[in-house]
This record gives sequence, structure tokens and C-alpha cells, in this order.
Amino acid sequence: MVRRSILVAFAVVIAAAWATSAEAATAPSAPQLMTAPYVSPALLQWTPGADPLNVSQTVYRAPGACTNPPAAAIPVRTYPDNTTSQHVAMPGDGTFCFFISATDLAGGTANGPGLTVAIDTTPPTATVAVSDQAPGGIVHGTVGVSGTSADAVSGVASSVLRVGPVGACATGATLRASWNTTRYTDGSYDVCNTVTDRAGYSTTAVVTVTVANAVPIPAPVAPVPVASTSAAPLASAPPAATPNAPLLDREAPGAPTKLAVIQPRSSHGTSPIPLTLRWVNPSASDLARVVVILNLKHAPRSAADGSTLYSGLRTSAAFKLRPGKSGYVALYAFDRSGNVSRPARRTVSLAALIPLRPITGSRVTSAPRLTWRATEGTAYYNVQIFLNGRRIVVGWPSEATYSLPSDLLQPGIYTWFVWPAFKHAGAAPTFGSLIGRATFTYAA
Repeated sequence: MVRRSILVAFAVVIAAAWATSAEAATAPSAPQLMTAPYVSPALLQWTPGADPLNVSQTVYRAPGACTNPPAAAIPVRTYPDNTTSQHVAMPGDGTFCFFISATDLAGGTANGPGLTVAIDTTPPTATVAVSDQAPGGIVHGTVGVSGTSADAVSGVASSVLRVGPVGACATGATLRASWNTTRYTDGSYDVCNTVTDRAGYSTTAVVTVTVANAVPIPAPVAPVPVASTSAAPLASAPPAATPNAPLLDREAPGAPTKLAVIQPRSSHGTSPIPLTLRWVNPSASDLARVVVILNLKHAPRSAADGSTLYSGLRTSAAFKLRPGKSGYVALYAFDRSGNVSRPARRTVSLAALIPLRPITGSRVTSAPRLTWRATEGTAYYNVQIFLNGRRIVVGWPSEATYSLPSDLLQPGIYTWFVWPAFKHAGAAPTFGSLIGRATFTYAA
């Protein structure tokens, strides 16, 4: 009888403990952002809840900044343990709230505090305009200069108006809202607005004008009609117009707009990378063709300054560049009278594809040696390698290279990150911003 009472009491204690656990697990701590603001992917780190009955952790994401409770949260990854403390988030551009929810043996849950994360990998938008232009983009005297800027996520850090040589506006002098063109030699110039967002991305809008101050532009004078008379016409009278004579067209079409360069999602080692340039043709009724020029050294100065990528009336053209290289593209619109528009320019850079090797999209057949550009003043680096989303190794090399141990190589998708730790006299090293990330695939 005594033994049965002890067993009953023990069962009551277990049931009470189980019921307590079912009410709520122990919540993890608030996640911290381990990468620089706005970068993608974002590395989150937290401390799991100190509860032996916790059996899993789920990462949730909600749109917008964190609220209490988070609205419209969705689960993005469940870790079937209570030891995982990191998660790599790649939600795309925008502002998001992340929090971690722990679940215990009885199914009870507890949500940790949230963390608001902003991702911005898209350049800002920019426009520039020069007022008081005469036909053909001619300016003289003092004219107005204005520009707009916008960035949806990180916001605009700076917007700078400049005037400089054609194709090199970024090296020119800064401008205010008015520009005294009489201080410049007559000729063509680019006026630009360079906008940089808080994530470090920049966009430059450019308009090309021609300064003409040496010879003033005459004001238009209305023609004087010739009086009708039966006498012979005066020698100074204009000749009679030929019926149905065509007017001479001297008006150039507008430049192509909305230039965009589309890159493949994965790169191709050191081989040339196929790119697609898209644009919108001007709405001129007599548009004859659009000519696309590529120059690998500088911005094309004319429709003959570089290689012709395309000539016709389509709105796209394909071309290739090698990783790490830059190209300068200019589009010119021609009408049937031979008039040519001002250039629409775009700089295409593939430098961002090669800081890390193997570069994104590579396929390896053996344990790779990871390399990256060395950072000056670095004491050591932190390398983290993930296999199919789960971290498998952390390395601390002193040089800008790290070899993945061959015994860890398994078929799958590998993502790796590297951070620098900077030296400080008499103090411990501190970590800098993420140098970069890359993804490669291994198939046995």
C-alpha cells in the first residue's frame, strides 16, 4: 500500500511538471545581426533557451518592423534540436522581423524577442534635369540644374550634382541649383546626379548638353509676308515655295530610356558571362534604328567609338563580359533623316563576381581551397561554411585562404562567408564588415 502511494505521488509530480512544460517552453534570446546592415544574406545568432525539455527551434519571419506580437509571421526554418544558434536569412530586399520560437516535449511553445532586419541590394533611383535648354541640348548663360533621388529600404545617403567631360561626369565639379555656363569653354558636357544609398549602392543619372556662349543664339524672328502687287516682284522677295516640297528635318529623336542589364543568377567561372541589355525606344514616328555601342576603356563618345553590339529597332541586345571587368555602353537613336539622339549610357561592372573563389555557381569535384582578396590590417579571418543550410565548419585562418577538410565534403550545396578581424595596438582585434559570400556545388 505504501509503495502504491509513492508511485501515485511520483506520477502526480511528473504530470505537474509535464503540464507546466506544456504551458510554455523556455524562449531563446533575441537574435542578433552578425553581418553589416542591409547585406544579403543576413546571419542571425541567438542563445537557445536553457530548458532541457526544449526539443526544437523555429525561425519565423514577418514583413515590416517588429511589432508585439509580430503580424503575419511565417516559419522559414525549423531546427530539430536545442543547440543551433545561427540562421542564414536570404529573404530578398525589404524590412523584416525575425524571431525564434522554442517547442518542448509536450508541444508547448515560447517566442523569443524579435529583431528588425533591413535588406537592401538594389541601387537607388536618380534623375537629373537641366532647364532653359535650346533645341539640341544647347545651353548658355545661367541655367537651372535639379535632380531627384529615392531608395525604398536603406534610404538615400547622398545626392551630388556635378558637371564634367562627356563620359567622365563623376570627376567633374559639383553644382548647386544654378549653373553659370559662361565659366566653361564652349563644347559638350555631361551633367549628372550621383545618388548613393545607405547600403553603399550608387546610381548616376546623366544628361549631355552643349555650352554655346561665344556666339549668342539669335532670337527667332517671325517672317514678314510679301505684299501682293501686280508689279514684278522685288529682287529681295523670297522665291515662291514649290508645292508639296518636303520640310528639312533637323530635330533629333529622343534618347532610349530605362536601360537595364540582366545578369544570370549563377556565374561561369572565369569564362565570359552572358548579359542582356534592355531599353525602351523613343516614340519618334520616323525612328530608323537604335545603335548600341560597347567600349571597354571609356564611355563611348559617339556612335563610332567602340564595338557595335546591335543596330535595329529591337529593345534588347546580348553581349558578354569576363568576371572582374567593366564595360561602357551607349545607345544612340537615329531617325530617317540621319539625326542622332544624345547618348543613353550605362556602365556595366562584373567586379562583384570575383572577390571569392570558388565563385558563385561553381561545381567542384574535390575539397576546394577557398580564397579571397586580402584585407589590409587584418589579424585573422573568420570563415563559416554551410552545407544545405547547416553550418559544418568554422575556420580562423591568418591568410586569405582556407581549405575545406576533405572528410567534410558531401554532395550538396555549400555556402561560405568570410569576415576580417582587424588589429588594434594594445587591444583585441575587432571584426569588420562581411567581405563576401559565395555558393558552390559538390556532386560525388
